[in-house]
Amino acid sequence: MACDVIIRGGTVVDGTGRAPFTADVAVNDGRIVSIGKKAERGKKEISADGLTVTPGFIDLHTHLDAQIGWDTNLTPVSLHGVTTALMGNCGVTFAPCKKEDHGLLAHMMETVEDIPRQTILQGLPWDWEEYGDYLDSIERLGCGINVAGMVGHAAVRFYVMGERAVEEQSNSLERK
Repeated sequence: MACDVIIRGGTVVDGTGRAPFTADVAVNDGRIVSIGKKAERGKKEISADGLTVTPGFIDLHTHLDAQIGWDTNLTPVSLHGVTTALMGNCGVTFAPCKKEDHGLLAHMMETVEDIPRQTILQGLPWDWEEYGDYLDSIERLGCGINVAGMVGHAAVRFYVMGERAVEEQSNSLERK
């Protein structure tokens, strides 16, 4: 049976630590099914002669939380082989978020990533308040890579304290 895709003759670096080796990589239904010399033809053939074939990379430190709204392929990382990105780093996320705090969180991201606040406000659907709803909203966008997220402490502080979160300590009621 022919594989969907065979990547032929690339230098495979498999992430196990062993030395790179030349091989064909067979793919069915989007999953690698075998690595080695393949005699059969694939429905699609890709010549990787002189190229490196690797598993997808995981980027554990991104600030793509805003960009995902208008670039669901997250091209700054996916074009470099990243297949999984972790968002919510440095305490910067967009959830939880009350409607009146959209601007605060957009400003916070603007200071971290130099993306104009207005671009962030217009580029995201803002159809959430709680973090789980934010993840559901991101999923509905149909991302081109795997995305995971962390709840940022800044968003939680803004959610609880509003603008006071920037320069004041939380009080005992807010810490509960």
